[in-house]
Amino acid sequence: MNIRHTMIAACALAAASAAAASGPNDLAPSELAPPAPPKVAGASAAHLVAGLVSQASQINLTQEGTGNGASVLQSGLDNLASIQQFGQQNEAGILQAGARNRADIEQHGVLNSARIEQYGQQGVARITQYGNGKAASIVQY
Repeated sequence: MNIRHTMIAACALAAASAAAASGPNDLAPSELAPPAPPKVAGASAAHLVAGLVSQASQINLTQEGTGNGASVLQSGLDNLASIQQFGQQNEAGILQAGARNRADIEQHGVLNSARIEQYGQQGVARITQYGNGKAASIVQY
């Protein structure tokens, strides 16, 4: 199974688990519903898509600038994902499946893209981008 199929399978599993676990007293919005537009002051809004199907995991996000986009999908236990974007039209994504993984993406500039995928346990990954038009990717098993 290649990485693309693994990611699709992980996303499908996460969505199915969340749908099965939700009940009438579930206060969390459905992961299957489209995300509500973010409320950001200014001419254009930032964009975040997050899926948290795990226990004791955390997502930290900082976005300053216009047109930045971030996505995070976590399944497992005690994962930490952090994305900081400063600039314009930067894209960042983190996928974590496992336990005690740590991922951090920091972007300064315009049109940068970064992706971190972590499968397994105790992975640590960091991408820092300064400048314009940079691309970086890390995959850990």
